[in-house]
Amino acid sequence: MFLGTLADWATQKNVLPAALVKAVDVLRERDLDSLAVGRHEIDGDRLFFLVQEMQTRPLADTRAEAHRRYADVQLLLSGVERYGVAAADATLAATEDRLDRDDIAFYPSPANESFIDLAPQMFVVFFPGELHRPGCAIGSPGPIRKIVIKVDRAELGM
Repeated sequence: MFLGTLADWATQKNVLPAALVKAVDVLRERDLDSLAVGRHEIDGDRLFFLVQEMQTRPLADTRAEAHRRYADVQLLLSGVERYGVAAADATLAATEDRLDRDDIAFYPSPANESFIDLAPQMFVVFFPGELHRPGCAIGSPGPIRKIVIKVDRAELGM
């Protein structure tokens, strides 16, 4: 996992893989507020992003998830969002496994889960296998707009 801000991108990008840098640099050249909700291509299935608008939910109404093929770069554009985060845990059995079809599996609440809060222009990177619980409300549920960049693990040398 990596936590950053667009304001500090010039220095932070020096420690990230080239594919992640390429994706964020592409976004920085666009008017993010005018992008339509849905999927946007950068490099086919190897590198693309999703614009999402949703309501955050109480922690009890969310699930931890992980991906096998893609890393997620979750960039918050508006609202506030809490994430549960935990290290990959090979002993934790999925409660719903859709990895082969949708590259997502859901898990029960992991032990030693920590929480981070994102404000607009902050981003968090989750590498394949890392457990994360997006969409959690901070206080009362509220609307958010975010971009989720999907980077194929092969582009990261994994």
